[in-house]
Amino acid sequence: MTNRLTEKEMLQAIAGGSESAFVRFFDEYSPRIYHTALKFLQSRELAEEIVQDVFMDIWLGKEKMQDVINLNAYVYGMVRKKVFDAYRQRSSFETYIQELKFSSPTDNTLENSIQEREYEQLLQNALSQLPVHQREIFRLAREEGLSHEEIARKLNLSRLSVKAHMKRALAFLRRKLGPIITTVVSFLFPLFGLT
Repeated sequence: MTNRLTEKEMLQAIAGGSESAFVRFFDEYSPRIYHTALKFLQSRELAEEIVQDVFMDIWLGKEKMQDVINLNAYVYGMVRKKVFDAYRQRSSFETYIQELKFSSPTDNTLENSIQEREYEQLLQNALSQLPVHQREIFRLAREEGLSHEEIARKLNLSRLSVKAHMKRALAFLRRKLGPIITTVVSFLFPLFGLT
Protein backbone atom coordinates (compact mmCIF):
# COMPACT_ATOMS: atom_id res chain seq x y z
CA MET A 1 0.00 0.00 0.00
CA THR A 2 2.93 2.31 -0.38
CA ASN A 3 2.01 3.72 -3.81
CA ARG A 4 -1.32 5.29 -4.83
CA LEU A 5 -2.10 2.68 -7.49
CA THR A 6 -1.89 -0.26 -5.08
CA GLU A 7 -4.04 1.55 -2.54
CA LYS A 8 -6.57 2.49 -5.22
CA GLU A 9 -6.73 -1.10 -6.48
CA MET A 10 -7.19 -2.36 -2.95
CA LEU A 11 -10.02 0.10 -2.30
CA GLN A 12 -11.73 -0.94 -5.53
CA ALA A 13 -11.37 -4.59 -4.53
CA ILE A 14 -12.94 -3.86 -1.12
CA ALA A 15 -15.76 -1.97 -2.85
CA GLY A 16 -16.29 -5.08 -4.97
CA GLY A 17 -16.57 -7.26 -1.87
CA SER A 18 -13.08 -8.81 -1.80
CA GLU A 19 -12.57 -10.27 1.66
CA SER A 20 -8.83 -10.78 1.09
CA ALA A 21 -8.40 -7.07 0.25
CA PHE A 22 -10.41 -6.21 3.35
CA VAL A 23 -8.23 -8.48 5.51
CA ARG A 24 -5.11 -6.82 4.09
CA PHE A 25 -6.59 -3.41 4.84
CA PHE A 26 -7.54 -4.56 8.37
CA ASP A 27 -4.03 -5.92 9.05
CA GLU A 28 -2.44 -2.64 8.06
CA TYR A 29 -4.84 -0.20 9.69
CA SER A 30 -6.15 -1.93 12.84
CA PRO A 31 -2.99 -1.31 14.93
CA ARG A 32 -3.04 2.40 14.00
CA ILE A 33 -6.72 2.73 14.84
CA TYR A 34 -6.27 0.87 18.11
CA HIS A 35 -3.33 3.02 19.26
CA THR A 36 -5.06 6.26 18.28
CA ALA A 37 -8.24 5.30 20.14
CA LEU A 38 -6.25 4.04 23.14
CA LYS A 39 -4.31 7.31 23.33
CA PHE A 40 -7.52 9.32 23.61
CA LEU A 41 -9.74 6.96 25.61
CA GLN A 42 -7.18 5.29 27.91
CA SER A 43 -9.23 2.08 27.72
CA ARG A 44 -8.18 -1.09 25.91
CA GLU A 45 -11.79 -2.31 25.75
CA LEU A 46 -13.07 0.91 24.20
CA ALA A 47 -10.13 1.04 21.78
CA GLU A 48 -10.85 -2.54 20.65
CA GLU A 49 -14.51 -1.69 20.25
CA ILE A 50 -13.65 1.31 18.10
CA VAL A 51 -11.45 -0.87 15.88
CA GLN A 52 -14.38 -3.28 15.41
CA ASP A 53 -16.88 -0.48 14.79
CA VAL A 54 -14.68 1.28 12.24
CA PHE A 55 -14.10 -1.87 10.24
CA MET A 56 -17.72 -2.93 10.50
CA ASP A 57 -18.81 0.48 9.16
CA ILE A 58 -16.26 0.25 6.35
CA TRP A 59 -17.40 -3.25 5.37
CA LEU A 60 -21.09 -2.31 5.51
CA GLY A 61 -20.41 0.74 3.33
CA LYS A 62 -17.73 -0.94 1.24
CA GLU A 63 -19.13 0.29 -2.09
CA LYS A 64 -18.11 3.83 -1.08
CA MET A 65 -14.47 2.82 -0.65
CA GLN A 66 -13.68 3.18 -4.35
CA ASP A 67 -14.43 6.93 -4.04
CA VAL A 68 -11.99 7.49 -1.15
CA ILE A 69 -9.14 9.75 -2.21
CA ASN A 70 -7.10 10.04 0.99
CA LEU A 71 -7.41 6.77 2.91
CA ASN A 72 -5.48 7.98 5.98
CA ALA A 73 -7.70 11.05 6.33
CA TYR A 74 -10.84 8.97 5.74
CA VAL A 75 -9.95 6.41 8.40
CA TYR A 76 -8.75 9.05 10.87
CA GLY A 77 -12.05 10.94 10.40
CA MET A 78 -13.97 7.78 11.27
CA VAL A 79 -11.81 7.13 14.33
CA ARG A 80 -12.19 10.72 15.50
CA LYS A 81 -16.00 10.46 15.25
CA LYS A 82 -16.03 7.13 17.14
CA VAL A 83 -13.77 8.54 19.87
CA PHE A 84 -16.04 11.56 20.20
CA ASP A 85 -19.10 9.27 20.42
CA ALA A 86 -17.35 7.16 23.08
CA TYR A 87 -16.57 10.29 25.12
CA ARG A 88 -20.17 11.41 24.82
CA GLN A 89 -21.51 7.99 25.85
CA ARG A 90 -19.11 7.77 28.77
CA SER A 91 -20.10 11.26 29.87
CA SER A 92 -23.84 10.44 29.62
CA PHE A 93 -23.33 7.21 31.52
CA GLU A 94 -21.34 8.91 34.28
CA THR A 95 -23.98 11.64 34.56
CA TYR A 96 -26.69 9.00 34.77
CA ILE A 97 -24.81 7.13 37.53
CA GLN A 98 -24.37 10.38 39.45
CA GLU A 99 -28.09 11.11 39.17
CA LEU A 100 -28.86 7.65 40.51
CA LYS A 101 -26.50 8.17 43.46
CA PHE A 102 -28.02 11.50 44.41
CA SER A 103 -31.68 10.76 43.77
CA SER A 104 -33.62 10.08 46.91
CA PRO A 105 -35.27 6.69 47.21
CA THR A 106 -39.02 6.82 46.72
CA ASP A 107 -41.87 4.72 47.97
CA ASN A 108 -43.64 4.95 44.62
CA THR A 109 -43.20 1.26 43.84
CA LEU A 110 -46.66 1.01 42.28
CA GLU A 111 -45.99 4.08 40.14
CA ASN A 112 -42.60 2.71 39.11
CA SER A 113 -44.16 -0.63 38.26
CA ILE A 114 -46.77 1.04 36.06
CA GLN A 115 -44.06 3.10 34.37
CA GLU A 116 -41.99 0.00 33.71
CA ARG A 117 -44.99 -1.70 32.09
CA GLU A 118 -45.64 1.37 29.94
CA TYR A 119 -42.00 1.50 28.87
CA GLU A 120 -42.04 -2.22 28.12
CA GLN A 121 -45.13 -1.73 25.95
CA LEU A 122 -43.47 1.14 24.07
CA LEU A 123 -40.42 -1.03 23.52
CA GLN A 124 -42.52 -3.98 22.32
CA ASN A 125 -44.37 -1.72 19.86
CA ALA A 126 -41.07 -0.43 18.49
CA LEU A 127 -39.59 -3.94 18.33
CA SER A 128 -42.58 -5.21 16.33
CA GLN A 129 -41.58 -2.79 13.57
CA LEU A 130 -38.06 -4.19 13.24
CA PRO A 131 -37.16 -6.63 10.46
CA VAL A 132 -37.34 -10.26 11.63
CA HIS A 133 -33.54 -10.80 11.86
CA GLN A 134 -32.98 -7.64 13.88
CA ARG A 135 -35.88 -8.44 16.21
CA GLU A 136 -34.61 -11.99 16.80
CA ILE A 137 -31.04 -10.84 17.44
CA PHE A 138 -32.25 -8.16 19.85
CA ARG A 139 -34.45 -10.73 21.65
CA LEU A 140 -31.59 -13.22 22.01
CA ALA A 141 -29.33 -10.52 23.42
CA ARG A 142 -31.91 -9.00 25.75
CA GLU A 143 -33.92 -11.96 26.93
CA GLU A 144 -31.33 -14.73 26.79
CA GLY A 145 -28.29 -12.58 27.50
CA LEU A 146 -26.33 -14.04 24.59
CA SER A 147 -23.19 -12.34 23.27
CA HIS A 148 -22.79 -11.38 19.59
CA GLU A 149 -20.63 -14.45 19.11
CA GLU A 150 -23.18 -16.79 20.71
CA ILE A 151 -26.00 -15.30 18.64
CA ALA A 152 -23.90 -15.69 15.48
CA ARG A 153 -23.38 -19.39 16.23
CA LYS A 154 -27.03 -19.93 17.09
CA LEU A 155 -28.35 -18.21 13.94
CA ASN A 156 -25.52 -19.38 11.67
CA LEU A 157 -24.46 -15.80 10.89
CA SER A 158 -21.13 -14.03 11.07
CA ARG A 159 -20.37 -12.06 14.24
CA LEU A 160 -20.02 -8.96 12.05
CA SER A 161 -23.54 -9.55 10.67
CA VAL A 162 -24.98 -9.90 14.17
CA LYS A 163 -23.25 -6.71 15.31
CA ALA A 164 -24.52 -4.84 12.23
CA HIS A 165 -28.12 -6.01 12.81
CA MET A 166 -27.89 -5.05 16.49
CA LYS A 167 -26.47 -1.65 15.61
CA ARG A 168 -29.33 -0.99 13.16
CA ALA A 169 -31.92 -2.22 15.67
CA LEU A 170 -30.56 0.07 18.39
CA ALA A 171 -30.39 3.05 16.00
CA PHE A 172 -34.04 2.43 15.06
CA LEU A 173 -35.05 2.20 18.73
CA ARG A 174 -33.24 5.45 19.49
CA ARG A 175 -35.16 7.19 16.69
CA LYS A 176 -38.48 5.57 17.56
CA LEU A 177 -38.37 6.02 21.32
CA GLY A 178 -36.88 9.49 21.08
CA PRO A 179 -37.03 11.62 24.22
CA ILE A 180 -37.96 8.77 26.56
CA ILE A 181 -34.96 6.66 25.54
CA THR A 182 -32.93 7.43 28.67
CA THR A 183 -35.72 6.31 30.95
CA VAL A 184 -36.49 3.26 28.84
CA VAL A 185 -32.82 2.35 28.82
CA SER A 186 -32.53 2.59 32.59
CA PHE A 187 -35.51 0.30 33.10
CA LEU A 188 -35.27 -2.13 30.24
CA PHE A 189 -31.92 -2.62 28.63
CA PRO A 190 -28.92 -1.13 30.39
CA LEU A 191 -26.71 -3.80 28.81
CA PHE A 192 -26.66 -2.10 25.46
CA GLY A 193 -25.13 1.24 26.44
CA LEU A 194 -27.72 3.30 24.61
CA THR A 195 -27.33 6.46 26.67
